[in-house]
Amino acid sequence: MSVFLVILLLVLTYHLYIRYVPVCCIPTLTLQQLRSVNDEKVAIVDLRDYNDSSPLLVENAIRVPLAYLKRNYQQLLCEEEVIIIASDYITKNIGIRTLKQYGFKVRGVYIAVYPSLTA
Repeated sequence: MSVFLVILLLVLTYHLYIRYVPVCCIPTLTLQQLRSVNDEKVAIVDLRDYNDSSPLLVENAIRVPLAYLKRNYQQLLCEEEVIIIASDYITKNIGIRTLKQYGFKVRGVYIAVYPSLTA
């Protein structure tokens, strides 16, 4: 019984870590910095859901929602460095860890905050 509880606690701790512990050393970008990226070696990856990404569209962004990232990360294989657009901090944390797992270098993150949601 105690072995089961220890395993359950470890699994729960791992999932909480993946979702809620921030990834260090990844700078947060402003919208002006995001739009001024002209480097061809850097891909901008929009991890927001399709219906959330329509208010703020960024040119040349590859739209791959977080739910589809594990099966569609091959779309990003031409690039080694990425900048992430996320809708919240949980999406940011999971997206950075997933892309690092596949060998990408995350150069920055932009968190899209909508005025209607913060008011």
